[in-house]
Amino acid sequence: MRSVRALRVAAAVVATLAALAVVAAVGYRMLRPQDVLTRPTMPYPERVLITDERPHAELRAAPLVVEGRLRVYAEKWRVWSDGPVGERYESIPYWALRRWPAQVVGVVAAETGAGPVVVTQWSDGKIITLDARAGAVAWRAEVGIGDRHYDGRRTGASIVYEPRSLLFTRPPGRVVIVVIGLDGLHAFDAATGADLWQRRLECRPEVWTSGTLVVVPACAANEITAVAADTGREVATRRFPARPAAGLCRLGRSGCPVVTAGRRAWLLGADAGLAEVPPLEPGATLSRDHILVYPVPTGVNARRLESTTPLWSWSGKGRFIGADPAGVYLLSEDHTILGLNPSNGGLAVLGCASIEPNEKWIVGHVHPTGERYIAVERISGASPDATDNEYYFGPRPVALVELYAPTKLPVWPGKFAACNPGR
Repeated sequence: MRSVRALRVAAAVVATLAALAVVAAVGYRMLRPQDVLTRPTMPYPERVLITDERPHAELRAAPLVVEGRLRVYAEKWRVWSDGPVGERYESIPYWALRRWPAQVVGVVAAETGAGPVVVTQWSDGKIITLDARAGAVAWRAEVGIGDRHYDGRRTGASIVYEPRSLLFTRPPGRVVIVVIGLDGLHAFDAATGADLWQRRLECRPEVWTSGTLVVVPACAANEITAVAADTGREVATRRFPARPAAGLCRLGRSGCPVVTAGRRAWLLGADAGLAEVPPLEPGATLSRDHILVYPVPTGVNARRLESTTPLWSWSGKGRFIGADPAGVYLLSEDHTILGLNPSNGGLAVLGCASIEPNEKWIVGHVHPTGERYIAVERISGASPDATDNEYYFGPRPVALVELYAPTKLPVWPGKFAACNPGR
């Protein structure tokens, strides 16, 4: 009897150990560091007119728009895309890159001569660039960035609209990606991943790009060094009466044509020459052809960057929320979006950022896509320290709003049911 009982105990122990081994093996497969790239299984999305009754897409995450066909998003461990652009909700991913335990810390979309690419930066220092159309890895690199982690909250807006250590610029014939690493700057050709140049830094200054230049502030002095983006060659060093900073940037710290120091401002030329311009108004943004637009109590004003002479003003309804080369954008109390022509201030496009009348939210990040959409992150007004459920306006806080010419508003009643563009 004892021998039988001993055999039973031994068998139970063996079975338990075997089960634990299986669980450990499964757990290791699930939790080990890994990259998973899901390639497209459907055709590349077309540019299509969305005939949905609702006025905008309701999205969990903030999108970059590629070629007017693809939306690209970021979350803690994943960068993915879907389309078409105006689809009401996120749809089945067109492609997706998931990494674990590395976290995404920056995403940049760039149009290159070889086609659009999406450059992703991760907390473990990896740079993984995807062919946006094919969903395949175009090139890889590695640049140590230190203790960085995902800081995009629910929407990922800071990752895609304000990448802190991933910059880009467009010298003739190429797009250059500049990575700010622990040991300095690393520049890559966006299309091929070719390592163009490196530059050591003694500190971690807030580097920016301007035209064909990479601008490196000094660690202690009130000066900048301008570096050619394609070669890394030093172009010039310029001194200022106060601490210099980037001004009028297009996206994050990329595409910043102006240097500010105190109240003064200078336009930075291709040869790093400085041309002083009038001081920038609070909240000013650059639009097309050096047209500066800025909020005033009665609406929005515009002038040329180099002049104080008013170019046009808008005193109708709407509060200024942003501008890009395609338009100047205002948001009315009923959440109608008005897009003005940058050259003359005339009404060019309309959209509606609400689905229900009298929605109560305020504007977070705003991203004009350069196409016929504008992304508006909607927040509740709660403290930034609040939970995401309290901080954001609902579980899908990003409205990707379709914009229409005032003379060609859609016939679908739902498009402007909660707004009143004619009022």
